[in-house]
Amino acid sequence: MPGVAFGCGLVNYGTFKSYESGIAGFGRGPLSLPSQLKLSNFSHCFTTITGPKPSTILLDLPANLYSNSRGAVQTTPLIKNPHRPSSYYLSLKGITVGSTRLPVPESEFALRNGTGGTIIDSGTAFTTLPPRVYRLVHHAFVAQLKLPLLSRPSNVTDPFTCFSAPRRAKPVVPKLVLHLEGATMNLPRENYVFEIKEAGNSIICLAIYEFDEKTRIGNFQQQNMHVLYDLKNNKLSFVPARCDKL
Repeated sequence: MPGVAFGCGLVNYGTFKSYESGIAGFGRGPLSLPSQLKLSNFSHCFTTITGPKPSTILLDLPANLYSNSRGAVQTTPLIKNPHRPSSYYLSLKGITVGSTRLPVPESEFALRNGTGGTIIDSGTAFTTLPPRVYRLVHHAFVAQLKLPLLSRPSNVTDPFTCFSAPRRAKPVVPKLVLHLEGATMNLPRENYVFEIKEAGNSIICLAIYEFDEKTRIGNFQQQNMHVLYDLKNNKLSFVPARCDKL
């Protein structure tokens, strides 16, 4: 395709050691795929991450995209950050854990100078929170789940909060809701909790951890959710979906 730039790596390292064969840039930058193709919108729908079925990306979608959706379509503004112009920022107002609504103390200065804010990212695996926000979520989850708290299991590499669970049981976990400007992202259980076995024991982990001052909403939290980036109108819409049936 004339005028479309792409790169080919011969010596890859870091993330691209095993399963990944490359990365398609869908950010706001001039070399991103949407920018080069002059798209007015695009969407993705990630299937279950642990499953074998491929996910779908749609480019320049029709206006009636969500006409057959089963759930309520949520829409929130996309915010531009001049210090990180290629990232998609959202306005996160609060987080609910179970019965507790928690504030998200983001300063306007931190958002303006690029050291804070909330980024939605398809290339980051798990959601990360600033330390002070993560501590609020951690304490609320521990208080309401009422299972023994574990130190990091040997087969878990990231610093997740994990609990010991009864064998062959599926304990009810506190709900997790992200409150955005004009929208509510009510996450299903499988989008914020994962379960592993270690020495025959069941372990439940919260698929969120703390990292720097920016909040990142990762792709684990976006499973089976059809997410539409309306680049023309600077809006992000999402709705629950069976992504393997899209």
